[in-house]
Amino acid sequence: MKNCIYCKSDSLKVLTETEEFTYKDKTVQIPVVFTLCDNCQREYIVKQQILKNEAAVRDVKKSIDGLLTSTEIKQARDKLNLTQEQASLVFGGGKNAFSKYERAEVSQSKSMDKLIRTCLHHPNAFKDLLAQAGISNN
Repeated sequence: MKNCIYCKSDSLKVLTETEEFTYKDKTVQIPVVFTLCDNCQREYIVKQQILKNEAAVRDVKKSIDGLLTSTEIKQARDKLNLTQEQASLVFGGGKNAFSKYERAEVSQSKSMDKLIRTCLHHPNAFKDLLAQAGISNN
């Protein structure tokens, strides 16, 4: 956003503050991104910031629930040497599933999480899934 939604000034700052968040009796600190107008001193959150803030909350929840975070899913996919499209073919979840997991747009199911972890620790299981998906992976 180039101009303040209230006064139309172009004197904006994108700031991040830490806020306390409680989930399942665990309190954690999460970064919250917002915009501050230097002219009218109003704070607001634009759509891209809302999405980023929601992703941060979703990753914290996944971590507390014992699931892989979006970064950990990307690292696992990279370790398995798969593209996002290939990962979707191997693990299921739909054509854009891994893109959404890695952006923390959606959370993977517990069963998806277990399958990814299993493939990381059991190469033969991973090879079987590759073969079933018709993927040869070097």
